[in-house]
Amino acid sequence: MKKKITFQKENKNFYILVNDLFLKIEDNLNLYDNEIDLDYQIQDYVMTITFNKKSLIIINKQESLQQIWLATKKNGYHFNYKNNQWICNRSGENFWKIFENACSVQSNKILIFSKK
Repeated sequence: MKKKITFQKENKNFYILVNDLFLKIEDNLNLYDNEIDLDYQIQDYVMTITFNKKSLIIINKQESLQQIWLATKKNGYHFNYKNNQWICNRSGENFWKIFENACSVQSNKILIFSKK
């Protein structure tokens, strides 16, 4: 019984972290709404960002692994939450660095996101 409660608490914390990340992503994308051709939608914790020429970035949660997955035109990334940030489990890079770079490449414009 105790494990179930712990799991539910971990799950709740994971959803709080995912919601926070998705809100920050939305806020940052909205800053460029009038500058670049992009559209995004969120459904069931899957965010699909569409840039010009139908270039996509997809971000989703992997609840069972407690990860965020990011799929870009060039690669796929898996992020674990460590030390108050989402860190790529392959490269050790921060989510925002990889995401910012991918958005810049796929929009053909240098984008700088606020992480706050």
